[in-house]
Amino acid sequence: MKKLAALFLLLGLLAASATATTLYRVRFGHYPDKIRTVFDFDGGFTYESDESKDKIVLRLKKTEASPDIQNYVELNDLVIRYLEIQREGSDLIVTIPLAEPVEYNIFYLNDPPRLVVDFGREYLNILSGGTISDGVEYLKVKKGLQDGRVNASVLRVDLSKVQVKPALAPKDQPNIIESFVNLINPWSQRSAPRHFNLNYVSNIVKASDGVAGINGTYFAYNGRPLGALMIDEELLSYSIYDRTAFFLDENNRPYIDNIFISGHFRIANGVRYEITGINQNRDGKDVIMYTSAWGEKTGTAKNGFELVVSKGRVIQLGLGDSTIPADGYVLSASGPGIEVLAENVKVGENIDTRIKVVPYSTSPKRILQLVSGGPRLVKNGRIYVSKHEERFKTDIAKGRAARTAVGLNKEAQLLLVTVDGPPLRGRRPDVKPTQDSIGMTLEELSELMLNLGADDAMNLDGGSSTTMVIEEKVVNQPTTGHERKVSNALVILPAP
Repeated sequence: MKKLAALFLLLGLLAASATATTLYRVRFGHYPDKIRTVFDFDGGFTYESDESKDKIVLRLKKTEASPDIQNYVELNDLVIRYLEIQREGSDLIVTIPLAEPVEYNIFYLNDPPRLVVDFGREYLNILSGGTISDGVEYLKVKKGLQDGRVNASVLRVDLSKVQVKPALAPKDQPNIIESFVNLINPWSQRSAPRHFNLNYVSNIVKASDGVAGINGTYFAYNGRPLGALMIDEELLSYSIYDRTAFFLDENNRPYIDNIFISGHFRIANGVRYEITGINQNRDGKDVIMYTSAWGEKTGTAKNGFELVVSKGRVIQLGLGDSTIPADGYVLSASGPGIEVLAENVKVGENIDTRIKVVPYSTSPKRILQLVSGGPRLVKNGRIYVSKHEERFKTDIAKGRAARTAVGLNKEAQLLLVTVDGPPLRGRRPDVKPTQDSIGMTLEELSELMLNLGADDAMNLDGGSSTTMVIEEKVVNQPTTGHERKVSNALVILPAP
């Protein structure tokens, strides 16, 4: 695109235009929202501009350069890295390559005569990284913010062609050093049993025969999911504060909604007991259901009362640390009511156990897969950050960090997104400072999800957990420079 502009500053321009104007200075100003480049002249000037998304070329007509003007000026900014000034006949040619597709504004001012180019700092650059498999496209995203650049990775998934489901971390095999330590110090293995495992996202995807995946929901230091997790209709953990969840129904139809979980069991005399949690430590007044996902035994202290249930019937009663049947579960109760329970239940009796997952505003018939997280980021096509309603603490709710998110667009396609965050100090010597991604606030992440076309979106675990794996390779930049072991992941699988 060609533009022509003329600035007449002095009286008697017709006479003055026969002599060359001098460009005597080039100045730069760095502001939170823009970079300003100013060309100062000693008199009236005429210029033409040739503009594209990659560069701006300014032709300064009949213009001389003062001896102080350099041919090559390096800025080292993420938007403008350098500019070049060269002579072509009686004109000066100023070439400004654009490192990113930013908006800019070219204008002139009269007193004193100068040409100004303002470059914005905000931009969005989305490039296709290719098709991973039928129905899965990889996108590379660069987004400019006032404080710096953000790098993101996106998997756009057509759920009519692939499956997506949560997966638990497989048990990690000890390395050579760990095996040697366990051999010479066998008591080192006698710590409290770990009921859930921790492993790399790449290993979770591989063990699931997946083609790609991202990290899933929050988890405790011992691998226990912190929030609801359901795999193939088996609920493995309870929700926290009814936080937002992503789930799929029997038709592989996706949803994002807040969920409420209620559970209870009835013994033969009709008395009902509320279930307060699944696969978690039992406290003073709890009724916890333990499934085989927890391990072989409940690991509970012998100060409670436990019903071992197989195929809907009580097969054993105990006080704690019961063996969990592969085809059943254990109901472990504590508190003042256990004496009454113990007096009214017998081996061989039927147990009616029911657990419901109730979405707030959607109504799938059957939920097959579910992973909770939060807070919500986008609701019905608008930014909706529910960090206060869902009681998130400041380590998640405030500040910029590496982030992981899941979104749905109007075509019911799935968007799996990771945002690179600032590196931990001293952990990424291979990455130059200008390459660093500054991470995002939840509000910035919600805007990115809108930019990507999400109609609904939610946050997942982030920080050093943020990982995207494609074909067993980590494609984002973890904050530590390498993968962190996590409890669970969302995995993309070929269609059955």
